[in-house]
Amino acid sequence: MQTIFAPITSPSRAGISVIRISGTETKECLKALGFKGAPQHQKVSLQKILDSKTSQKIDEALISFFQAPKSFTGEDVAEISIHASPFILKKILEILSGQKNCRLAEAGEFSKRAFLNGKLDLVQAEAIPDLIAAETSAQHRQALLQLEGGLGEVYQNWRFRLIEIIARIEAAIDFPDDDLPQNIVEAVERDVKNLSAEIAQHLDDKKIGQKIKDGLNLAIIGAPNVGKSSLINFLAQSEVAIVSEFAGTTRDIVEAHLSIAGVWLRISDTAGIRETNDPIEKEGIRRALQKAALADIKIFLVDATNPILREDLIDENTIVVVNKIDLVGATLQQAQGDKSVMLSLLKHANTSELLSKLEEKILALVPNQSSPLITQERYRVALQECVKNLEDFSLQKNIELAAEDLRLAAREIGKIIGEVGIENILDVIFSRFCIGK
Repeated sequence: MQTIFAPITSPSRAGISVIRISGTETKECLKALGFKGAPQHQKVSLQKILDSKTSQKIDEALISFFQAPKSFTGEDVAEISIHASPFILKKILEILSGQKNCRLAEAGEFSKRAFLNGKLDLVQAEAIPDLIAAETSAQHRQALLQLEGGLGEVYQNWRFRLIEIIARIEAAIDFPDDDLPQNIVEAVERDVKNLSAEIAQHLDDKKIGQKIKDGLNLAIIGAPNVGKSSLINFLAQSEVAIVSEFAGTTRDIVEAHLSIAGVWLRISDTAGIRETNDPIEKEGIRRALQKAALADIKIFLVDATNPILREDLIDENTIVVVNKIDLVGATLQQAQGDKSVMLSLLKHANTSELLSKLEEKILALVPNQSSPLITQERYRVALQECVKNLEDFSLQKNIELAAEDLRLAAREIGKIIGEVGIENILDVIFSRFCIGK
């Protein structure tokens, strides 16, 4: 297998840039860069980087070395910390490219080698890009839990239990003249039923893990000129939408992104909903209703001077907000009671109550979790197939067929953690990584 190398930091002018080398030729690569002596495992040394052909000094660098198998990839690994000059980086990469059996790493190739060498299971490997991309505390917590092996351990445990049950059944198959004792039949069927229920419960998660990863969608809806654009500007703390006294200013969807309660939120300001003959405005309203239908949370905004609701657009995940309370007396506010959030975006009155309600809705949809959650759609598909096979299992039918149902179930879990049948998907999975990971 060829030795690979790549920058593992962003290609920009900065204080430090780091190049990683992994493979059997790592020590030879260091020699080509002027490394003196033999690199020591888990030791950092300050070295002059030289062009071995010309003896020209290129830089001074800190070089860390990790002896196989005690490294990230399981191979000999060196990490070279240099000054982040584009010229220095280019020169070092040119020298490494000229070494025998060495090449630039492909996207995700270091992590792929870590997986192939048993340093990570596939579930842990897939957490790496999620951790790098994390922008909220919930995304970070979930990716870290997965990278630490929490989710993979759950799946490994289920697969181990299935293999143990299969072994008990196959022991009976080896002695076909003897009937399987009733106590063993009952124990096996109970164990399969319990495992199936555990996996089904894991699947019944309202896709919380994927919502944390991808974020929640919040749609702001209501009639024209009720303050929807002012609301998105308030939430985003920037002027993302045009605010005008003229009704119908917003015709297309305006989006903003922010984090509330550690959860990523994608907010959409939509066209005002009303009857109209204008074909462009009609299309904007159609898109607004479509966005509302797909939203995880809706804010239905109404004008305190004309508080008309569309009951067909309100559900349990809708927050009704009455804006412009500075234009009405206390009577309306008292009449609304706790049913709505009463505020004035113009006067910034009572906006904290809206933020509290919003956080409450978010945490109801994405509660804080200490246990691992499903984060990839491929896990969900494989687990659904696993449950189907477990539901098909019965020792009352042909015992060989019953054992095959369990083998198929174990195979589906094996696909998740990378134990079986993953040759065709490895390149797809690791191509999502950036160069150097």
